[in-house]
Amino acid sequence: MLVGNYIWNSDDAEIGMIEHIEITQTDKEMITASGRFATALLDRRIIWGTEVLNGDIGSCVSQLITNHMINPIDPARCIDYISYSTSSLGIPVHSQVSYKNLLDTITDLCDAADVGIRTTFDPISGNMEMSLYQGSPTQAVFSREFENLISQSYIHNVADARDTVLVAGEGEGDERMLVSIIGASGEARREMYVDARDLRSDDFGDDYAAALAYRGQTKLADHAAIRSFDAEINARGNLIYKTDFDLGSIVTVQARPWGVSLQTRITEITESYDESGMSIDCVFGRGVLTLSQRLKGVAGS
Repeated sequence: MLVGNYIWNSDDAEIGMIEHIEITQTDKEMITASGRFATALLDRRIIWGTEVLNGDIGSCVSQLITNHMINPIDPARCIDYISYSTSSLGIPVHSQVSYKNLLDTITDLCDAADVGIRTTFDPISGNMEMSLYQGSPTQAVFSREFENLISQSYIHNVADARDTVLVAGEGEGDERMLVSIIGASGEARREMYVDARDLRSDDFGDDYAAALAYRGQTKLADHAAIRSFDAEINARGNLIYKTDFDLGSIVTVQARPWGVSLQTRITEITESYDESGMSIDCVFGRGVLTLSQRLKGVAGS
């Protein structure tokens, strides 16, 4: 067990890699190894230059991974065993990015589009394939009323929320290109300004206004109202990991006495193994009602 080694569970399509090892000793020696799924390889690259992204999110993510990991100009940046499966999801992207971390860039695109990215492993060839996924709706409902949650907490915070944005692009004074996205009105309206002078019309042509609007939508997503739900899963409850819910699944989390019902996608699952067995930590991605939710508990079997 070494940092850099891969770990694969034969009943899982994804593969993990060890990034951290901690050894402690009191009465007995304890070794703790942790890491992330292989998608975290994207974290080892940056956008080496400037990328203009103008098309479906599937082709834009393909452009980024191909140019900076699969077939970069500098062959020293290539990871030979990585490929990307391109699929069109019908979700347009109009953006420009320079010198940012590759994983952060792709994660931001996926968060804005409510999709995820995963890396699957082929044990025969040893190759890994990255792809986007949208997941599918399930009938899974997490609720104390169904006795599959042991504890729960809820947070609603609008202190930094914004719903209306004015985006300024090229030009000076009265000639400056302005695009606005309007939300509520009256007291409920929360405005913000975005300077997008870095976006050039020469790069986007007729899609320049769309590029400015996309920048505005991205900034609004960063300032959405926060509704978070934390809960501990009952290991003996009625929902079974990988049967009733899995990565990408759309599930419902409810707290009826509080009037809370969140329908959202599972965007990350952390699996932990020790002498007592496996436990899981599910992270729920950004949606209309929430920025993040988390469920903690032992997986059913």
